[in-house]
Amino acid sequence: MNKQNEIVFTGIVFIAMAYGISRFSYGLLLPYFGEDLGLSNQVSGVISSISYLTYCLGLVSMFTIFKNYQPRAILLISGSLSLYGLYNLMVAEEYPLFGAGVIILGYAAGLATAPFGQIIKEKVSYGYQDRSNSWINTGIGVGLILVGVIVWLVGDAWRISYAIFLLISLIIMYFSYKKLPKVEMSHLNYQTDLRNIFVGRKMIISTVLLGIGTSAYWTYFQSYVFQTPHDDVKNLFWIMLGVGGVLGGFAGHMNERLGTVKIHMLTCVLLAIANVTLVVTENFFLMVFSTALFGLVYVFAMGVYAFWCARCYTEYPAMGIIVTFVSLAAGQFMGTFLAGFLLERFGYQGLFYIYGAFSFLNLFFRPLAEELADI
Repeated sequence: MNKQNEIVFTGIVFIAMAYGISRFSYGLLLPYFGEDLGLSNQVSGVISSISYLTYCLGLVSMFTIFKNYQPRAILLISGSLSLYGLYNLMVAEEYPLFGAGVIILGYAAGLATAPFGQIIKEKVSYGYQDRSNSWINTGIGVGLILVGVIVWLVGDAWRISYAIFLLISLIIMYFSYKKLPKVEMSHLNYQTDLRNIFVGRKMIISTVLLGIGTSAYWTYFQSYVFQTPHDDVKNLFWIMLGVGGVLGGFAGHMNERLGTVKIHMLTCVLLAIANVTLVVTENFFLMVFSTALFGLVYVFAMGVYAFWCARCYTEYPAMGIIVTFVSLAAGQFMGTFLAGFLLERFGYQGLFYIYGAFSFLNLFFRPLAEELADI
């Protein structure tokens, strides 16, 4: 395996740990540990919201952390926090300790996001950077598949699930310690200038809309599955979400063939279709199609916005990734808050139809060709 492929593979497994296993397993396992820990819907919602905020804090703190630490060191700190958070989830007897673990995992995921952008910029040849960023994002899908398969096999023994997650994460951390490269950072300008942060204003608006358009799915798709005749195979939907996410890694190839403008438009349309087809009928195969399509589009979109932000923030790609993911998290936070009210008023069908419309709205904030010229 050559050095560039080694970096990409390390990125995939690390993101699988930081996102798929550590950050997103909370939603899948909530029905299992909620009753054991006396976790009410209100408390679980508060924990989830605080986790969003600490995730954003992890992202924003990168503006100062990059001044003092190598990307490799930041990733190892993130991984160590992931291990500690997963350990808390495994041993927690009361929800405060469990909640603290979830919140720590949110911060760890925030730290894991930007360093790979800088590593790719410095260590991967220019013609392969977009494709490399796309494949690293598929780690989300790989992690979701692992979580879904493990929970399916283990069932409601959620502490055993978290013990397995912790063991897998330890292996990934050891591998990452051996393989993550050091990056020369002394030539970069670290001054945080608000004018530089908002140079991609249209991209920021578009990313917020993406966050809103995906928030209902991440928050309520599993609750909806529980309302259907297919709740006995709910883990299959989670696995298909991950399979779609892995296929989303082809965003880099699609970008080379069609260009970012066209695949951005395609992403908006497919996300709307994924929202609508989940609830238009309770047909099993259509629901499986919807979850796989959503996983694909979500990771595909990460690739699209990685291309876009790389063109907006050419001198400091990590800044672009931070701005992109903070905007995405802000949109998901707003979308989740709004979705609760819409669900009570319109039910699941109305909720997902409305969020499908949000996805179409994003077509008006597509990038222009001249904004994406290679520099």
